[in-house]
Amino acid sequence: MKVAPGTSRVAAALAQGTIGRSVTVTGVGLHTGAPARLRLEGAPPGSGIVFRRLDRPEAAPIRATLAAVRETRRGVTLGHDEEATVATVEHLLSAAVGQGIDNLLVELEGPELPAMDGSAAGFARALEEAGRIDQAAPAREIHLGSCEVVEGQSRASTSAGEEMRITYAVELPAPLGRMVFSGTLEGYRGEIAPARTWGFAADHAALEAAGLARGASLENVLVIGAEGYVNPPRFPDEPARHKALDLIGDLALLGARVRGNVEVSGGGHSLHVALAREIARRWAPGEGA
Repeated sequence: MKVAPGTSRVAAALAQGTIGRSVTVTGVGLHTGAPARLRLEGAPPGSGIVFRRLDRPEAAPIRATLAAVRETRRGVTLGHDEEATVATVEHLLSAAVGQGIDNLLVELEGPELPAMDGSAAGFARALEEAGRIDQAAPAREIHLGSCEVVEGQSRASTSAGEEMRITYAVELPAPLGRMVFSGTLEGYRGEIAPARTWGFAADHAALEAAGLARGASLENVLVIGAEGYVNPPRFPDEPARHKALDLIGDLALLGARVRGNVEVSGGGHSLHVALAREIARRWAPGEGA
C-alpha cells in the first residue's frame, strides 16, 4: 500500500441526528444464509452507531469505528474478538449516512445483518419510517484535502469540496466494460441506495466452498455472466453505484460527516478502510484508526 501526502480538518456544523422511534428489520445474511433480525433504536448524542448482539448477551457492544474492523473480505466485519462479531455492516452504515443519522443502537440476533434486497434501500426506508430527530450537539465533520491511497491496481484519492461527492470507476469484462458513477448524498435515496451488491456467476461455487454467499440469490444479488447481466439491472451502471454505496458505509467508520471529493478506481472494502484510516490519521492521530 502506498500513501501520498494530504490534509484534512474537522469542524462543527449541523446538529447530530438519531431516530425518533424503534424499528425492526428481518431477513437472511448474505454470506451466512442464517436468519437475521435487528432492531434499530435511538441513541444519545456522541454515542455513534453501536451494535449489540442479543444472542450473545455477555459480549461487549461494538461501536462502528475503524478500530473495530476485523475483516474486509466480501464485506466489513466488526468486533472485539473472533467470538462475537457483526458482519456485512456497510449497507446499514451507508443508509445511516444517507439519512443523516449519527447515533444509533443496533440490536442484532445473529452474526450478520440481513441482506434485504442486496442494497441499502430497505435500511434507508426503515430509518426514514423511524423518523430523524435533531439532537443538542453539533455534528462532527471532516473537510478533506489532498490524500491518496493505492493498493495494487486500485486507487483512492480525495480533494477539497463543499459536500461529499463520490466518483467511482469499475472495470468489468466485455460486454459491460468500464463504468463510472458520480453522485452526492443529495441523491442518495434514489440514485445510490437501490444499487445492489453484485458478483460473477462463475465465482459462486468457489464462494460457497469458502463459506460465503450462502444467502445469495437472484433476489439480492446482481449477477454478471459471460454475456453481461443475468438478472435485470436497476441502473445500467449499477455495479459502480453499489461500490459508491459501500464506500459511503465504510467511510462512516470515521464517526464524522465527510465533506469533499472522493475518487476511487477498482477498489473494495480493503481500500476503503485504508483510505478511511489515512483520513483519520490526518484528522485526529491515534483516534479510532
